[in-house]
Amino acid sequence: MNISIKKWYHIIVPFAIKTKISQIKNRKELRLSKAYFEYREEYFKQHMDDYKFDDTRKKDILRIFTKIKKSGCVTFPDMNASIREKYFTRNLKIEQDPGTKLFYVLVDDGKKLFYKRGMDETSIKQAFNSVSFEQDFESPHRYLTNDRHFIGVIESNKKHYDDNSFGINKNDVVIDAGAAEGNFALSVIDTASKIYLIESDPEWCEALTQTFLPYKEKVEIIQKNLSDTNNDNNITISELLTKYTINKIDFLKMDIEGYEKQTLYGALINKEKIANITKMAICVYHKPEDELEISNFLSNQGYKFYLTKGYMILLDPNPALLPIRKTVLRAYN
Repeated sequence: MNISIKKWYHIIVPFAIKTKISQIKNRKELRLSKAYFEYREEYFKQHMDDYKFDDTRKKDILRIFTKIKKSGCVTFPDMNASIREKYFTRNLKIEQDPGTKLFYVLVDDGKKLFYKRGMDETSIKQAFNSVSFEQDFESPHRYLTNDRHFIGVIESNKKHYDDNSFGINKNDVVIDAGAAEGNFALSVIDTASKIYLIESDPEWCEALTQTFLPYKEKVEIIQKNLSDTNNDNNITISELLTKYTINKIDFLKMDIEGYEKQTLYGALINKEKIANITKMAICVYHKPEDELEISNFLSNQGYKFYLTKGYMILLDPNPALLPIRKTVLRAYN
């Protein structure tokens, strides 16, 4: 449905009819979702021994399959639905910069989080609330454990702060690989001494430039992918340290669409000392083998690590690939 058709649809079609159409569509999607995951559950039962999980993990997976059949598929099945509702129904202050014409969300302490060109207020609201929801204190996708740093996180009565928790400390050097809109980096900008934003999308880099304009002395934007090779489009950890004269990385966050493992492997191939990285928050859900292989790799490098609580569901059409996976691995030495 193109923009003009959408516009006339919303003008002409009565609200009651639009609601009915939406309900029918949602029921259809729910039936398809349940049927799909019933099939996947049977596949998992038949091939359970193929997966290198302990009994607790296998019980968790079967529990989630049962939950999906009852209430449908959600990205984070262990999170309370009321938490999601709070994020996606709240009001945001979205404004447009008169100079660049880019829209931004006004966040804590007057900070502005810019979005790339072409995104309207509706898509920005969806995007901002989605990444905020991902970083909720109860989310398995949250990179940090304490409440010192957050953008868009809804306040909670629970105490999350811990001096010894997994977070950014004063004057840390931070690498944000897969920065996108930069919500994570903006949340720690006041604490870190230097942040290197690695993002290959030129439109996101334009938005990042505006977001971090007030902090340009402590932020470096690198329009490349963090990977295991060095060329016009990619940069390795070794080259990053050499080119920017970085002695030590205090915190590395990687959400780079399945290239996390080869980036770490590439660092070793290029004779980089992995021990120069103190803490890492690494997404391990993009590929089914990432959790095990990245865990083994870091263990062999002398790191201690743990996985965030809860699971993430991916809609992968391949029946051999388990769609229920762990999300973020937190490693430290």
